[in-house]
Amino acid sequence: MQFPICKVCLDNDILCNACAEKVGKNEIKIDEIKMYRRLNKLLTDQKTLKDIEIKRVLGNEILIIIAGKGGVSRLIGKDGRMVKKIAKELNMPIRIIDQPSELKDLINEVLFTVPILGINIRYKPEGEVYIIRIPKSDRTKLPVSSEVLACISRSMFNVDIDVIFE
Repeated sequence: MQFPICKVCLDNDILCNACAEKVGKNEIKIDEIKMYRRLNKLLTDQKTLKDIEIKRVLGNEILIIIAGKGGVSRLIGKDGRMVKKIAKELNMPIRIIDQPSELKDLINEVLFTVPILGINIRYKPEGEVYIIRIPKSDRTKLPVSSEVLACISRSMFNVDIDVIFE
């Protein structure tokens, strides 16, 4: 398996200069590195996952694993066995998605259980804020909270998001 940090940093508790620089530039967070290490220990014996690239691991309430091209189906496994094993070991629900090319794709993948009425852009002096409009009746069906979604969008695309229920 391939992770955004080097093999030496995966196996040890300290970070090399290159990986520490990624943390300093806010490309990777310390929580992500801890999760990379846990996933590495959990999945090292899986030969089918040898060529898989994990781009990011995000989320608190639900773990969102962003895999490289062709990695989603192998991470899910036959009949969902692999993802069930990961979820059981980490004791949290997991969502595995492809690397999104734009914010709209990320929002659709993360909010897969609710219909999205629209995505609007509000321009402010501080920058752009994306407004996600969701029906009020689906407020309880959100797979992640609006705060987690905002954190993910900031981390992936450096964009602020507000979720509005209409």
